[in-house]
Amino acid sequence: MPRHIAPFWTCRARQRGGAALAVIAGLLVVAASTMAIRMARQVEGRTEQQTLTQARMQRIQAALHAFAASQGRLPCPASGVLDTGLAAPVAAAVMCTNRDGTVPWVSLGLQAEDALDGWGRKISYRVFDGATGLTRANGITSAGTAGLGVNDGGTFQSIYAWVLVSHGASGLGAWRVAAPRMALPGAGGNEWSNTQAPPAVYYRRAEALVNPASGVEYAVNAIAHFDDMLQFESVADLKKLSGHEQVTVRLTTARLDSITPVAYTGRNANTTSITFDSATAWGAMTVNSTGGNISRNAGGTGIGVCSGACATDAESALDSSKSLGFKLSGGKTADKFALGVLSLDPTVQISFTFKLAGLNVGVPVVYPALPSPPAAIVPYELTVVPNLMPSTATPFDEVVVQPLGTSRFFIASIRFCTAAENCN
Repeated sequence: MPRHIAPFWTCRARQRGGAALAVIAGLLVVAASTMAIRMARQVEGRTEQQTLTQARMQRIQAALHAFAASQGRLPCPASGVLDTGLAAPVAAAVMCTNRDGTVPWVSLGLQAEDALDGWGRKISYRVFDGATGLTRANGITSAGTAGLGVNDGGTFQSIYAWVLVSHGASGLGAWRVAAPRMALPGAGGNEWSNTQAPPAVYYRRAEALVNPASGVEYAVNAIAHFDDMLQFESVADLKKLSGHEQVTVRLTTARLDSITPVAYTGRNANTTSITFDSATAWGAMTVNSTGGNISRNAGGTGIGVCSGACATDAESALDSSKSLGFKLSGGKTADKFALGVLSLDPTVQISFTFKLAGLNVGVPVVYPALPSPPAAIVPYELTVVPNLMPSTATPFDEVVVQPLGTSRFFIASIRFCTAAENCN
């Protein structure tokens, strides 16, 4: 059969087409490489900025600890509009002036750059203020464990003393140095919530920059967009790390009023049960009386029980016909107990009944142990009976205290402890 040979110009066309495809392929490779390098540099840059932000937040946390240790409270935020770095107000306050403000770097003894995130914007600072907050005079020593609300990866708790917020690479909602505040994020989203004053909920979660369904990047003001960075600390941890952790509950009038104010008539509380915030890691506790109403001494520094008249110490103190029980809440249990008493007499003997879920744990424990005589004690001077435990080493959630014999006293303090603690 005859062989057909392609015309010369057809071969040249094919060669030109192949060369063009090679050039296009090369350009695509170069473009892809350039894009990959650019993206890698962007990721590297963002990582450096995030690392710097974290380091500065840790520096701010250390400064907050130092301020709390020396002042017994936390500072209010600085104005985001101004660049003074001063808490507003500077002095202790129940309510802060700029509750959606920024880190008060001057008040904390920091440098101005310490209060900026890795993108050069002011770090937002939220603090638990208000009637039971941490910005009051001695706010840390008198506060309970409630605080700001944070949703951390889907887990919500309202226990936080302060929250620091960097508004991320997008920066929406951030206050700037010598410039107006950046536009706010989309209303209703997590980033928007992070720009608000308390009692807003603050969110920490994974970055969300790309729509997983479409693969398209979110607009920076989209509700689903998220690149904020947060750091926060619980009230309990702040107390511990600033040297203000309270372990002993002083049964003062103010402490018993901490949840619901008690309607006293003179010394008489007019009730047999009071639930109060212990201002310790144990949280709320309840005191219950038998033999009469809960009462207080003249100075409001101790409690007893009165069954009739409540005008004198003898009438309002605890005696062998009455008892006071102290119960933990929320399913908490302890292993040891300590009692602080103000005795009317020079000797004292006390019975302790430990309970768990309403049932006695072992048999009542007596101090001093029988058949020993009552212990000598200095009248009206606080004396602590330490390291009390059930007759069988079992956790408990309640302790009932009752004087024996002729003993009469007010209870000035209590302390629940774990097994490892020296409970005094």
